[in-house]
Amino acid sequence: MKGEKIYKYEMHIHTSPCSGGGAPIRDHIDALIEKGYQGMVVTNHFYQGDNRINKNLPWNEFVDAYRRDYLYGLEYARKRDFDLLFGLEEHVGNGQEILIYGITPFFIESHPELKTASAEKYAELVHARGGLIYQAHPYRAWDYITRPFPLDCLDKLDGIEVYNAANLPEWNEKAQKLANEKGLATIGGSDGHSTNSCGRSGIAVKKRIKSNDILVEILKSGDYTIIKDEN
Repeated sequence: MKGEKIYKYEMHIHTSPCSGGGAPIRDHIDALIEKGYQGMVVTNHFYQGDNRINKNLPWNEFVDAYRRDYLYGLEYARKRDFDLLFGLEEHVGNGQEILIYGITPFFIESHPELKTASAEKYAELVHARGGLIYQAHPYRAWDYITRPFPLDCLDKLDGIEVYNAANLPEWNEKAQKLANEKGLATIGGSDGHSTNSCGRSGIAVKKRIKSNDILVEILKSGDYTIIKDEN
């Protein structure tokens, strides 16, 4: 992409009060603009993950509270000419997680079965809506992950996150090696919670990503490069 206009997008980020430890969404937007980013996909932890919303709420109320961070940031993002898209990160057992792209904040409302959905079920529902699903940080070996390996259902997903700025380098290297061996699609993201940790990874593309359709098109085409810890 040398010599061409490129646009940078954060692909893995958490905001408060939805995700534990996240910064307010408008602060993330300001920080990413300062770091030269054109947009981000909000990927807050969902129902089975590190989510700080009361899970005893009726489903519709839980969903309303979950997407509030994103909707709160949307008008501000438009004013700042910043492209804000909706995604999510979900825990699917054993501390392992998946990243979902290409869905709207209203998709989840009609699927209360997501409370207990497996990665396979997510793949079924997300693909039916034209979205994409990737395993997040497949080799992360923190204390809460008893089996830090790729998911057994990897063939039903669209790819893996090979660069996570919150990972140790060797975990990212293993993920990249796996992608190379199996010909998997790849993404990268900061996994940022604070404004200091956002904008350390993502993707660089040749055109603005103003909609889910464009995001899915670009991810399927592979016409992007992964940004690696620039800050």
